[in-house]
Amino acid sequence: MSLQNKDQHCALCHAILFPEDDVVYCPECGAPHHRECYNSINHCALEEFHGTENQYDKLKRAAEEMEAEKQRQEAQSEPEFKPPFTTYSPIDFLGGVKPDETIADGVTAKDAAQFVFSNTMRYIPKFKRGRKPSWNLLAFFFPCGWFFSRKMYKNGIITGCLQVVASLLTIPYQLTCFNLDIEPIPSSQQALDKFIQNFDKFAPILFLALSAGAFINVLIRVLSGIFGDWIYRKHVIKSVRDINATSEDKVTDYRKKGGVNPFAFLIAAMVVRYIPSLIAMFL
Repeated sequence: MSLQNKDQHCALCHAILFPEDDVVYCPECGAPHHRECYNSINHCALEEFHGTENQYDKLKRAAEEMEAEKQRQEAQSEPEFKPPFTTYSPIDFLGGVKPDETIADGVTAKDAAQFVFSNTMRYIPKFKRGRKPSWNLLAFFFPCGWFFSRKMYKNGIITGCLQVVASLLTIPYQLTCFNLDIEPIPSSQQALDKFIQNFDKFAPILFLALSAGAFINVLIRVLSGIFGDWIYRKHVIKSVRDINATSEDKVTDYRKKGGVNPFAFLIAAMVVRYIPSLIAMFL
């Protein structure tokens, strides 16, 4: 019995050779035969071609080389990086960067794109340019939300806390100067009346807090807009390098640790927007 007879035919009777068939091979050219067929003529059925260009092993080797060349050409004709949701697209999802180009620390553009997953045509060229700062409009308007959406949770928490602090610094001035219609707690009515009577004394402090809060808020947004892409590049390179070194299923881990989380974006944006007001209600 032989396990090497897949898609082969007997050189004498031309019948398909199945795994359970008793098969013998010509010692000179390797042509397969049923043992019964071979014994019936006591020699290779293709003996007349021995020593010629039509010898069985030479033809078989030529056919295998042609098939390998065909597969190589087909592989070259297909796009090396395929977009997430389609089998083919004429759009360059790597922004002009070749898939096998190294971004940093052995991380290729293709690996980085699989991790980034969304808007790769914007991020991959910026990653390739290195540490040069750029401008990220989404990170400017929604610093905390953008960090969380790209699963940079540590940066998102730090940015969110600073934004909450900045908002809290502006709330006292807004409540006092704009006379927002908020019902005070009865037990604090006397303290509130006293505060309003002495507002002139507190006005400079309130204005300073307002200025500090506004400055912190603007500073966070500007720094996130300028350095957001650079921070994200460091995050991608480190994550991809760790996954490549330890993961047994890189594609799955790319999806888990990379990509975009829109729900985290919405939650972070809502927290930064409403938490300062809730905190102020209990102070």
